[in-house]
Amino acid sequence: MEKDKNTLIWIAIAVIVAIFVLGSFGMGGYGMMGFGVGFGFLFMLLFWGLIIWLIVTLINASQSSKTESEDSLTILKKRYASGEITKKHYEEMKKELVRK
Repeated sequence: MEKDKNTLIWIAIAVIVAIFVLGSFGMGGYGMMGFGVGFGFLFMLLFWGLIIWLIVTLINASQSSKTESEDSLTILKKRYASGEITKKHYEEMKKELVRK
């Protein structure tokens, strides 16, 4: 699902770039004379796209680390509930997981 979001973001960026570069929007109608302005805009979009991608990646990485610790506690609870570990082992492992 995360891969789908990233793909949609890159497609949207590509469409916007294509509209501005090929459609000569924002160039005052000068066509090829304003072509350099289009490339400046392209690099600006790439820069901001990179910044946004970096922020999204960092947010997703921080959320996935939180999910891992919650998953570990869930697994531990299931092992204790099934009788695989004793209460003493459960408490020790829970302290270790909460500490991380």
